[in-house]
Amino acid sequence: MKSLKVLACATCLLGTVSGVGLAKDVQTIGGTVVVPNNVNVVSASKANTPSFITSFITNQEKADPSSANPVNAQIKEFIKNLGTNFDMYQLQGADKTGQKDAFLVAVDVKQVAQQFAGKEANDPMFIAAMAALDKGQVDPVTEQLILGTINKKIPTTTTVVPLNGPINVPSLDANKGTIMPKVLKTITVEDAEQVHPIAGAKYQTYAASSRMLYSDGSVQTPLYANAAFVLKPGKPVLYVGLTTDVQRDYFKPIFDNAFKSVK
Repeated sequence: MKSLKVLACATCLLGTVSGVGLAKDVQTIGGTVVVPNNVNVVSASKANTPSFITSFITNQEKADPSSANPVNAQIKEFIKNLGTNFDMYQLQGADKTGQKDAFLVAVDVKQVAQQFAGKEANDPMFIAAMAALDKGQVDPVTEQLILGTINKKIPTTTTVVPLNGPINVPSLDANKGTIMPKVLKTITVEDAEQVHPIAGAKYQTYAASSRMLYSDGSVQTPLYANAAFVLKPGKPVLYVGLTTDVQRDYFKPIFDNAFKSVK
């Protein structure tokens, strides 16, 4: 009987020791998240990312003038705040099939909203929204109304979404008033998950995920996206994880646990 007790105690001790170091805290601009100990996280703000992205967009616009649009201009302006209003992280892991990698974007929603608010900053609805973000809490009735509105817009079947199209420009010649893109770029959304609250999180957290297929006319790239909105009082943050579809099963639980663990 004594030997059985010793064996049981040894087993418990072994389980406790083996559990140590299985996960670690990683600091993001939205707070600390937990990832597996064997997953390395690299911050883009500590690299030369802003200048690289700005140059990439500029070169694309030179090669294809139809790709120049207000969104690209906003991206170039937005990227200047990398490491303050938002940041990007590369997650590097591995399993028996080989190396794995994914990207995670964290956005300080309140700061970004205030940055791009412009004249709307004095709008009563905007002020009310900022107050709600400061509070970091949504009552059950409002929550259901918001989720119902958002989920109605989420595709329930496979849906192709165009990313670019004809651009109308001022011209005396009607035939030259429209610039057609060289290739039509699309995102096909499939198996889109409804936005739902995450149970057990420290803050009110809402998540959704989807499989996607990006096409630029010649190359198709299967992707997987997993996003969460964390209502951290005074500092609400939007997290968006992205990886290839073939790595979905590896990163989904990592994303899910990270979003749930924000503190």
